[in-house]
Amino acid sequence: MPKVAIIITIMEGDDGSAGCLEECQRQVDAVAAEGRYSFSIFLNDEGENGYPAAWEKASRDGAEFFLWIDHDLSLNEDVIALMLENSTFLRHRAVITGTVSRPDKTLVFGGRTRRGRLVEPDPVIPVPCQLFDMSLALVPEYAFSSLENPLDFFRPGLLSYGHGSRLSKAGVARMVAPGVLAVSSRRFEIPSWKDPESGFKEKLLWLYRSLWKK
Repeated sequence: MPKVAIIITIMEGDDGSAGCLEECQRQVDAVAAEGRYSFSIFLNDEGENGYPAAWEKASRDGAEFFLWIDHDLSLNEDVIALMLENSTFLRHRAVITGTVSRPDKTLVFGGRTRRGRLVEPDPVIPVPCQLFDMSLALVPEYAFSSLENPLDFFRPGLLSYGHGSRLSKAGVARMVAPGVLAVSSRRFEIPSWKDPESGFKEKLLWLYRSLWKK
């Protein structure tokens, strides 16, 4: 029976992690009852820096799928089942990212174009993207094994707008799951160099200031 590791990443403090964990457990119980998958849940309290260690731990535990979920997401009903159904449809050969919005319906995380613009999800079918956020993403072991060094998955370039560039070179598909799957109230600011609306001069200035600080 394929094993799914659900990795809940605590991005800023621990507010909301208990609610996310409870909802994940409820959805896991419903899917596990069908007898097609087994599950394990891991907490990553080191934010993005903890991605590699969390993956390695889950991999040693025998996981074949890795579902990354930010701790502060309010998940829609049956999100876990939906992600796995889409993975089955795509023959478990694609990374599937879920779209997250603010309470006002503004999209904040999900699949992205090469230049960082969020891809609008289709209400019914998965659609392709170039890059993706890790806020809500299902990654099959196939994606990691397609890379010469699996840890390269977690090493986007300085000027990258998300994960996935190395997967593109390896021929691994990146897809956006249907619909908006979660809501986040987290406050965050997009760095100028990551904002698709910023001009070239603004991005260059941000890069200059960053290098100067170092």
